[in-house]
Amino acid sequence: MYDITGDKKYRSLYYFKDVDVLKNKFNIKDEIQLEKLERTITTKRLSELELRPIKGDFDFTHLTKIHKCIFQDIYDWAGEIRNEDIFKGGEFAPSYLLKEALETQIFIPLKNDNYLKNMDINELSFKLAYYMSELNFAHPFREGNGRTQREFIRCLALFNGYDLNWNKIDSDALLKATINATRRYRYDDLSKIIQLSISS
Repeated sequence: MYDITGDKKYRSLYYFKDVDVLKNKFNIKDEIQLEKLERTITTKRLSELELRPIKGDFDFTHLTKIHKCIFQDIYDWAGEIRNEDIFKGGEFAPSYLLKEALETQIFIPLKNDNYLKNMDINELSFKLAYYMSELNFAHPFREGNGRTQREFIRCLALFNGYDLNWNKIDSDALLKATINATRRYRYDDLSKIIQLSISS
């Protein structure tokens, strides 16, 4: 992990003192082992959310509740925004600006958009892609941003009467489209992927 400039290595506040692995409730210090367990547990939690989505006002509290639900079994900081800067293929929102950025770039505009009510499928898909890319740029959590933002966007689609099935989407295509939307402000590919995976 690198600091926001990407120039120097440093020890993340979230790592164990002796190894570059995220501190976790299982005290696992092997990265591959942790990833496997995390995948198993979060897949189960996401399956539960498909049946019983977290209700909320599509605001900061709603987003953090989703993250907490998905990762509560693994990390003590589940549901809390990160307090350090992160750099992964490009810089994300600085930690000291996170809450302000989430409000001004996502939650307030989303409210002004009337939570995407009464939009046709083309406009809805585009807006979902836009807000997903904004969430991705913010990257508010130390780990688990992708899973959390996809569930938040799925809930937003459900609120508008649509079922968004992420399992229909090729993961590599989704990653590429998300990067294009986040880094290059090109939303068409992500919008098309969402539209193909949505049903009323």
